[in-house]
Amino acid sequence: MYVVTYRIVVRPDQRQPFFVCWRTIAEAKRDHCGSAGSHLYAQADGTHVVYEMWPDKATHDACRLPENYAGLDADLHSLCEAWEMTGAMELIESVARA
Repeated sequence: MYVVTYRIVVRPDQRQPFFVCWRTIAEAKRDHCGSAGSHLYAQADGTHVVYEMWPDKATHDACRLPENYAGLDADLHSLCEAWEMTGAMELIESVARA
């Protein structure tokens, strides 16, 4: 498993459009690129964290969404005051509930 995390500050007046656009892109990455899913978390200070899961780094790096999604990533970023990748890591070991 390969995980990428982002720290995001959404423009206060753009929260709903951001959530819709983020979900559309997350679903597209899952359906067209093989993402293992994505989670959006809200922090107490108003920032958000995205946690994207991929089977491996190669699948993440090879992700190219179909043309009908062109521009959505730019749209998503335009709804934010800040967007930064905060981590990219490979899973070494896991203890989880079945």
